[in-house]
Amino acid sequence: MTNPRFVNIHILQAMPFSNLNRDDMGAPKDLSYGGTRRVRVSSQCYKRSTRKELQAGAPDMDFGERSRQHGRVIAEELTNKHDWPELTARIAAQDMIKPLGEKEKGGASEGSQDKDTSTKRAKKGKADNTDPIAAMDTSVLLYLNKSDLDRFIALAQANREIYQKAADQATDTEQTPRVQRSKSEKNKWERTLLHVLKEHTGAGLALFGRMIAALPEGRIDGASQVAHAFTTHTAKLEVDYFTAVDDIATGKASAGSGHLDTAEYAGGVFYRYATLDIEELAESLTAAADVARLAGMFVQAFALAVPSGKRTSTAPHTLPALAYVSLRSDRPVNLAAAFETPVEKRTDANGNRTSASGYLPGSLEALGEHLVCMDGFLGTGGRVWHAHAATTPKELVNKGTGTVEGFGERMPLPDLLSALEGKLGARR
Repeated sequence: MTNPRFVNIHILQAMPFSNLNRDDMGAPKDLSYGGTRRVRVSSQCYKRSTRKELQAGAPDMDFGERSRQHGRVIAEELTNKHDWPELTARIAAQDMIKPLGEKEKGGASEGSQDKDTSTKRAKKGKADNTDPIAAMDTSVLLYLNKSDLDRFIALAQANREIYQKAADQATDTEQTPRVQRSKSEKNKWERTLLHVLKEHTGAGLALFGRMIAALPEGRIDGASQVAHAFTTHTAKLEVDYFTAVDDIATGKASAGSGHLDTAEYAGGVFYRYATLDIEELAESLTAAADVARLAGMFVQAFALAVPSGKRTSTAPHTLPALAYVSLRSDRPVNLAAAFETPVEKRTDANGNRTSASGYLPGSLEALGEHLVCMDGFLGTGGRVWHAHAATTPKELVNKGTGTVEGFGERMPLPDLLSALEGKLGARR
C-alpha cells in the first residue's frame, strides 16, 4: 500500500443570512474571483473556529491559547500557587513574556499572515504602561500552549533570586521594573526562552504552528494549511435596517425606537478547503496512533466549525452539504478552480425554478466535474483513499462525477473519521 501523506478536506456548505467574518467597515469580507464578487471568510477565521471546536471536543488536550495576556496568567500562578510577592511575580512574567511579544518597527505580529486584521490588532495592542497589570501585556498576540506556560513557571522558579533582587531594588515610582542585562546576557536569555518554546510543541502547535516576529528562531511550522472560504457563485451584500425599542420609556418618550442602525449580511454556498501534512504532524507527535487520532479530530473540527461573527443574531449553525476527504501520497490538491466560473441558479427552458434550483445542486455538480478532470490530469495513482459524508441526496452528490463512487464511499461522518484514522494508523 502506498503511504498516505496528505489529508485533503473539501467542504460545500450552504450558509444562511449571516456575517461570519467582517472587514474593517463591519461588512462581510469579499473577493473578486472569475470576474465576479464573492463573499469570503478568511483562513484565520476558520483556523480559530477549528481550534475552538477542537478545544471543546477534547478539553484534556493542549491546543493552546492566543492572547496578549499570558504574562498575567504567569504572574497570577506564581502569586497564588507558589506564594511569590506580587511585584516579584510581575517582574518575572514581564521578563519572560515581553521579549516574545514586542512589536518590531514595520514587523508583523504573531499570526498576522491574515493582513485584514493585523493592522487593527496592532492598534489595539498598545500596552498601557501606567497600569502595572496591563504593563505585562504584549503588543502582539502570542500563541502559547499550556505546556509552554508550565515551563515558563519552572524557569521563573529557577531564577527567583534575580527577580527578588530586582523587586528589592525597585523605587516607589517604578511599578514593574525590568531586569537589567548586558547585551551578551540578553542574547543568552533569548536562547533560554527559545529552548523553552522549542522543547515541546503540543497538539495545537503541531497543527497550527507559531510565528513570533520578535524571535524568528522560535517559529514552528504547523502541519495544517487552511484556505479562505468563498461562495461558489456571485453574491451580493444585503443591508439590514434594524431598530430597538426602549422597554422602560413611557408616554411620548416611548414613541418610535430607542435605537436604529444598519448592518450588512450575506448568504450563499461556500467552498472550504484544508489540508494536513501527515509527515509534518508525525515530526511533532511520536506515536502513530496520536497522529491518526489528531488528524481525525482536525477533520471533524474543520467540518463542523462555524465562525462566531454575528452568531447571536443569525444562528448560522448549518451542517455541510458535502464533506469530501481524500488521502493522497503525492501532493495536496485544492479544488477551488471548480468555481472560477460562478455557479448559476438552475431554471428550466422557460426560466422557471426547477426542483433542483438554488446554488447547491450546481455547486455539487461543478465540484464533481472538476474532480473528474483533476483525475484525468494527475491520474488516480496518488489518491490512496477517499470517502464522503453528505446531507444531500445521493443523486445530487454524484451527478457531476457521473458515478456512484465519484467522491468515494458515502458514510456517516463518525464512520468516515474511523476509516481515515484506520488508514493513517496503518502507515509504515
